[in-house]
Amino acid sequence: MKQVMTVPRAFSKLCLLVLAAVIIIPCVSAWTFGSWTDSTRQSALTPGTAVDINYVLSFSSYDTGKTFDSDNSLVMYTDLSNPLWTVTMSETADEDAPRTSTLASKSSAQVRLDGWDLSFSRKQFTVNVRLTGEAPALNQSREITLLRLQEMDPNAKTVSGTLTKKVAQVTVPTPEPTAAPAVEETVETMEEVPVEITLEPLTTVTTSAPIKKQTYSPGPDPVLICGLLAGLLLLSGWMRRRN
Repeated sequence: MKQVMTVPRAFSKLCLLVLAAVIIIPCVSAWTFGSWTDSTRQSALTPGTAVDINYVLSFSSYDTGKTFDSDNSLVMYTDLSNPLWTVTMSETADEDAPRTSTLASKSSAQVRLDGWDLSFSRKQFTVNVRLTGEAPALNQSREITLLRLQEMDPNAKTVSGTLTKKVAQVTVPTPEPTAAPAVEETVETMEEVPVEITLEPLTTVTTSAPIKKQTYSPGPDPVLICGLLAGLLLLSGWMRRRN
């Protein structure tokens, strides 16, 4: 009797453990991330460098019965400048050619895919994502997020185990010091200012010859008179002799 009673008890404990495990352990996502390629080649970028990124998300309902939780959403974000997202769904059915449809084509930092567009049962498909942009202009070198991908629940919380992040280093060149401009020694030159000289008309100055002042002059010298008289006497005597 005791042995019969222990079996239900053991089974009940096992059920409780399984239930607790289901509650505690979060559900495994039905999608996977892969086929990542980017033009950065894991090297440092300079501001303005063009970046081209491609990756694939694979969805399958074979393990969980559903490709994606319809209440959740898939959010993708980037730090690139001028980002452009192109998201397409590709599905292959038997031997038919792949059927492709566009889920998003948007130029913004963030793209959100609604769960209703990704939730299917008994289905397998891939989502191809292409992201182009440029390394942002920064004041100093730092790490940027090329991609942050995560599944969000209705409360805008990240579903455990779904966060994927890719980063890159943007290096801002250090500006070279500029030499101080050479001070040229300048010689101050006096500006030649034309001086206008106005010539005054010349005035004619008339000068008169000095007038000699008449002075009193005495009569002939007596000696001179005597000499003249003696000469006249001699001359008259000589004339008489000739006659």
